[in-house]
Amino acid sequence: MASAQLTASLQPPNAASILRPNGQKARYGVSYLRNVCAQAGVGLNETSPDEDVLATDCDVRFPEGTVGVQVKCTSRLTLGGKTKTWRLKEEWIRKWEQCLLPVYFVLVVVPARHPSWLEHLAEGTMHHTAAFWQRIDTDRLGRSLVIPKAQRLTAETFSIWHRDLLAVFRPGGSQ
Repeated sequence: MASAQLTASLQPPNAASILRPNGQKARYGVSYLRNVCAQAGVGLNETSPDEDVLATDCDVRFPEGTVGVQVKCTSRLTLGGKTKTWRLKEEWIRKWEQCLLPVYFVLVVVPARHPSWLEHLAEGTMHHTAAFWQRIDTDRLGRSLVIPKAQRLTAETFSIWHRDLLAVFRPGGSQ
């Protein structure tokens, strides 16, 4: 590949950008979750990149404790359909098996056309994205995780996650 072509292929889509598209999606995915947490009034602690050793990108904080969340953001899938499927790494599964508290997988889907994730209008900013979630059940995990489209990430989702967390501390609580 010619030097000019190689340089062009390494450039982010916007000359002012410092993140490449995959990095932008990774940041957007966690930011999207952070925004929904803010709407619900729950805290979010993001894992430092150098400390991302437990296969979770962040913890959602409740008064009684935290739940771990692995966030992925993709433009390879569409918002349509009944389910989303994400291929899992064996090392993630091994790490999730060690967790005593609930862990969730959040999949943020953005349009394939990169600049169209957000539209800045006079009446406000529109996110042309959606996120879906699934609790990690290591007893039933295979090589991929199926995320039901019915499990859309909304502010109400955190009530479910909070109940799951509290169940861990009750006799006979589910894990």
